[in-house]
Amino acid sequence: MYGLDEKRKQVLDFVNTISDEEAKKKPAEDRWSILEVLEHLYLMEQLVVYQINRAIKEGDIQQTPEKPIENTTDRGYKVEAPEAVQPKGEFTSIQDAKDGLEKTREATLFLVHNKDKETLENRAFPHPAFGDMNLEQWVEFIGWHELRHLDQMKEVKQAI
Repeated sequence: MYGLDEKRKQVLDFVNTISDEEAKKKPAEDRWSILEVLEHLYLMEQLVVYQINRAIKEGDIQQTPEKPIENTTDRGYKVEAPEAVQPKGEFTSIQDAKDGLEKTREATLFLVHNKDKETLENRAFPHPAFGDMNLEQWVEFIGWHELRHLDQMKEVKQAI
């Protein structure tokens, strides 16, 4: 659904090749470690689920044009992560990160499986780079966002 399983599998396949020691190393003081990137993915998906729930309960019916969310993987375009999704050191191991990601994915799938397509298409909230996106695009965005950060984690691994 929305390509989430395939994209998550790519992330987990990579993460399963990393030791906890490697995951904690930062390539530079001002850059995230692999563990911090994983925490960011967890926080981001958690926030998206919260926002989708809020848009369904409180949002107005709104049509939004499709956005080129597949461009999310273009790491040449930088976006500063909002404070709410910046890592805070919550995960201390790869297993912690995998457990957290599993919980947020369960919440995402539960939310989506229990909503009709029309509701997801006719509610929206803003994205910092793409502007207003409908809830279906937000769900799909989660996977593209993970692939963007998969590339970042690969860069980190090469740098450490």
